[in-house]
Amino acid sequence: MKNVVIHKVVTFIFTEEQLKAYWERKKVNLPFSSLTDEQYMQLAEEMLSQTSHSQLQQHLIGQGWRTEEEATGLVLAEDDSRAHMHVEIVDTSIPANPLQPLFIDRVTEIICPHCSFSFYLRHDVKRPSWICPSCGNSIDGSR
Repeated sequence: MKNVVIHKVVTFIFTEEQLKAYWERKKVNLPFSSLTDEQYMQLAEEMLSQTSHSQLQQHLIGQGWRTEEEATGLVLAEDDSRAHMHVEIVDTSIPANPLQPLFIDRVTEIICPHCSFSFYLRHDVKRPSWICPSCGNSIDGSR
């Protein structure tokens, strides 16, 4: 099965069946099986943008429907051209090459020691401290 995995701050999985159903609802006069890898990934991104917040849960790992296994397999194609997301097509029927974890190195996770709220900063600049957006307490910037 060829699933599309979109890594942002969270990981979304769009299964082949979901993408095929979405494609058929579009009523495009082109068979789903003829889509190129780039078109396949674009379709998933379009589906992501058209999905309501309540419907997004069905695409999140660990939210009842999607599992880690649906994001594990041979990576057939990937798009890392944007700073805020990484998109890849994973064939789950083919074992992955030696595990290569994805590191989203464009953002830094900061966890507040006071309230455990976590937030992400793009283009992190070293500072003596940060202010937690949730509780307002100071967070040591030396991490």
